[in-house]
Amino acid sequence: MHFCTFLSIILMILNVQALNNFADITCGQRPNQRKSKIVGGQEAGKAEFPWLVSITRRGNHFCGGTLIDKRHVMTAAHCLCTGIGNDHLKPGNLKITISQHDLSQTNSEAYEMSVKSVIVHPEYMCNKVKNDIAIVELHDEVKWTENVSPACLPANNKEKFNILSDNFKATVAGWGWTNENKNKGGRATILQKAHVNVVEIEKCRDWYKSQGKKTKIQETQICAGHENGGIDACWADSGGPLMVETKTRDQIMVIGVVSTGIGCGRPYLPGIYTRVSEYVPWIRQVVIEKTD
Repeated sequence: MHFCTFLSIILMILNVQALNNFADITCGQRPNQRKSKIVGGQEAGKAEFPWLVSITRRGNHFCGGTLIDKRHVMTAAHCLCTGIGNDHLKPGNLKITISQHDLSQTNSEAYEMSVKSVIVHPEYMCNKVKNDIAIVELHDEVKWTENVSPACLPANNKEKFNILSDNFKATVAGWGWTNENKNKGGRATILQKAHVNVVEIEKCRDWYKSQGKKTKIQETQICAGHENGGIDACWADSGGPLMVETKTRDQIMVIGVVSTGIGCGRPYLPGIYTRVSEYVPWIRQVVIEKTD
């Protein structure tokens, strides 16, 4: 067999193995294939990201999340902190809005679901950024439709997940603020999306240092943004997905969870995301334990 052909087959196999599907239907598929406020973003199509949910408290959106199966939503752990020590919000204080698009419309297809339990990564501490990931268990199962479907997650084997090279194209989506300066842009009501570039970890560390920042960027995190800034996730986008397209049946994979950063869209200060591939074993353990 020709070496190039052999290599192509190997890469194809690795790409297939790089997907993790925790649901009972095909993950990562969108009814709306339109390609293209998140700072510097644009409006997303309706149901363009059918796994994206809004997490609300007292009727107000404050964080995003990702459906990974009928009963579980992945989000950022810091979204669930009360602000008092290491205490977390109680399930009864939260609602998950499914099939959300426009926060201002009450008579849309969106509907709320109650939360049964909140599972924060055991090594996460409030007011810290390390291990910033959590799973929210729904009280009832969602029903899959064209507008509601699960996300694909990456494999936990980093050697098989090689798409996070420098400048790899990714997409972040949410209902967060459209400008760091709240006098110039408010929180989005219609779901926004933005295209960002993955920034290699060492380069990201150098960029932060060049701006006088002492932020410790972990190997369990991903940097994504633009050298000149202008496009980024912002407040209230937290917990939402950082996504990439795969070559496997046009599926979308969620590789990151919006976690932290310095401001929004500043030059040489890309957003910092929790690297999902590092936490797949823990996610699997949580989902299996809660399903059994």
